[in-house]
Amino acid sequence: MKKYILLFSILLVSCNENVNEPQGAGYWIGGDGTEKYVIASDELTDTYSNWVEAHNNKDIDAILSLETDSIRIALSNGNVIEGKDAHAEALSNYFTTDPNWNMYWALPYKAVSKGEEWIIAGQYVTNTSAEGEEVAVQRMIDAQFVDGLLNWIIVYDKEPPSQD
Repeated sequence: MKKYILLFSILLVSCNENVNEPQGAGYWIGGDGTEKYVIASDELTDTYSNWVEAHNNKDIDAILSLETDSIRIALSNGNVIEGKDAHAEALSNYFTTDPNWNMYWALPYKAVSKGEEWIIAGQYVTNTSAEGEEVAVQRMIDAQFVDGLLNWIIVYDKEPPSQD
C-alpha cells in the first residue's frame, strides 16, 4: 500500500509542476524577461472593427471615442501622432483622400504575465491621390488597448500584391 501512495504522490507532484509553467506561445523579450501570449477576447476585435468602420464613415467623434486621451499612433512613414486633438486634426486632412478600409483579418492577444491586450489586424486601404487616382495599400496594424480603448497603434504599410 505504501508503494501505491508513493507512486500516486510522485504522479501528483509531476502533474502540478506542469500547471505552474506559464501558458501561452510566442515571445517578447523585454526589460522584465520573456513574455508569452494567449488569445484575448473578441471584445477587442469588436472595438477595433468599430474603429475601422468609423474611418469608413469619416466619423471623427466615433473614432476618438474608441481611443484613450493619450493615444499614440506610429505611422508607417515615421510620423507619430500623439493625443486626441492631434489625431482629430490629422483625420480631417486624411479624410480629404476619401479612404476606404476593408479589414480582412484580426487576432486579439493578451500578455500572460503583464495582462497587456493587443490586436494585430490586416486591411486593404484605398485612397484618392491629389491627381484623382486610386492608391491602394495593404495595412497591418498592431494596437494596444488600455481599459478597452485603443492606446498605442503601430502602422505598417506595403504595396498590395498584383490582382492579375
